[in-house]
Amino acid sequence: MKGLRTIRIILSVVFFTAAVAYLALALTANPLAKAAARVQIVPSMLATTMGMTIVWIVISFLLGRVYCSTVCPIGTLQDIFIRLGRVVPRFRRPGHYRPASRVRWHVLAIYAICLILGVSAINYWIEPWNMMRNICSLANDEAVGPTWTTLGIGSAAGMASGVISLLILAVCALFTGRGFCTAICPIGTALGSFNSFTLYHIEIDPDMCISCMKCEDVCKSHCVKVVGRYVDNSRCVRCFDCLAVCPNDAIRLQANRNRPATPLLRKRIKT
Repeated sequence: MKGLRTIRIILSVVFFTAAVAYLALALTANPLAKAAARVQIVPSMLATTMGMTIVWIVISFLLGRVYCSTVCPIGTLQDIFIRLGRVVPRFRRPGHYRPASRVRWHVLAIYAICLILGVSAINYWIEPWNMMRNICSLANDEAVGPTWTTLGIGSAAGMASGVISLLILAVCALFTGRGFCTAICPIGTALGSFNSFTLYHIEIDPDMCISCMKCEDVCKSHCVKVVGRYVDNSRCVRCFDCLAVCPNDAIRLQANRNRPATPLLRKRIKT
């Protein structure tokens, strides 16, 4: 189980590097760089086949929000900011569970309405792949030039959006971890909505957990609650950090739901 985190890190580094090469360095002919764009959900949605979108829906039904921790460049960028923030004592604070925000559903609704009505500008500001394009335009304005020119705004607006996006992501990562992914990102919210039907879940074994709080402290999505042995899988981005730090292998990715193996003591009712 602990090896899942290593696999996740390797995949995220590979796809993030490929995305930067594709968008910022314009290495569009490189097979790996091209693959970074082809595995993204929104570019696939805009294509006629929607092949990768269907693939990610199937994967999400099986494993949950793996997309958010492996191939999404904005997710990896936030992980970089989180790691850098841990170097500064001010930002090194233990994590804790936070209730889910309803804002994510409002943002998803706005995003869907804009897609239906063809209001593209809003989606270019909050969708992960397009946000990465805006950020990479700071090094290569051709990454967004055609898009923003089509909207009648110009590439300067895309570059300005890149600066704003970079600052927002940095602030969110330093103060809320993966807060952007769990409260704002419409793609993440949509993938998380499959939670009730997902085959594999992150579960805490109540009979093995020793309440060391390490999994809750390290959770970047603030979705682990040791008290109550609860994990909000709709917000879990499958970084597997919690699995790696658990000293007793009490938190796992598994198909079945956990139930206490030891019968609970019941208070006898006097008759």
